[in-house]
Amino acid sequence: MRHLDRDQLVLLAFDDLSEEPDLVEHLAACGACRQEVIELQRLSGVVAETRHLRELPAPPPAVWAAIAAQTGVESGPTAPPDRGPSSPGSAPAAGGRARPPAGRPPKAAGTSRPPTSRRWARLAVSTALVLAALAAGVTSGVWWARPQPSPRPLVVAAAQLTAYGDTPASALGRAEVVDGHRLHLHVDGLPPVDGYYEVWLIDPDSMRMFSVGTLGGGSDGEFSLPANADLGTYRLVDVSAEHFDNNTAHSGDSLLRGLLG
Repeated sequence: MRHLDRDQLVLLAFDDLSEEPDLVEHLAACGACRQEVIELQRLSGVVAETRHLRELPAPPPAVWAAIAAQTGVESGPTAPPDRGPSSPGSAPAAGGRARPPAGRPPKAAGTSRPPTSRRWARLAVSTALVLAALAAGVTSGVWWARPQPSPRPLVVAAAQLTAYGDTPASALGRAEVVDGHRLHLHVDGLPPVDGYYEVWLIDPDSMRMFSVGTLGGGSDGEFSLPANADLGTYRLVDVSAEHFDNNTAHSGDSLLRGLLG
């Protein structure tokens, strides 16, 4: 499918569509062009919202020249508007005709711009607003308004867990300590047990240990670690098979183990 060009997309974003049924029909069928129109309208909205914050800088002359070349709208020299009161000695231009506003060419008497030209003139103004917004850095506001992905937590230690004892060799897992006080655990291939899985941190030198928590029926778990946990000492991650026997001690049946590093 052939996509619409930039001028047609701007037309669909900013102008009356009643005279362009073919473009409207294409827009209904083409998701890519429809997304382009949505982005143009969003940017136009950002421009409108920032008008009360500051005056946007005027685009350079080359921008106006490019718009005139693209749309066929006449482009005359621009001059800053006279904001002060008119001087007593000022007089209308020769022939009694008032001088046209700065930046607009004089319009011939008895003529009017055709509807198509008026429409393109409005498009030129809308396009100039978008370009001026880009020059002023308003585009960054569009990106700020979009949801940004959450930053990945900082991993301070990690361990690859492998099968231990009589556990099938296909069982494995990974433990990550993030932000210094949370343990993320992912396991796969654990054998079924008549009870539940429990996660421990063990000092491999003294075999002292403490329970981090129980792992549910899924393959992922997240646990909060005590603020005073010494991960340099309690660096062995252990997943054990436990029974519903009201005994809080380690069962001695370890399924996975791995050293944090």
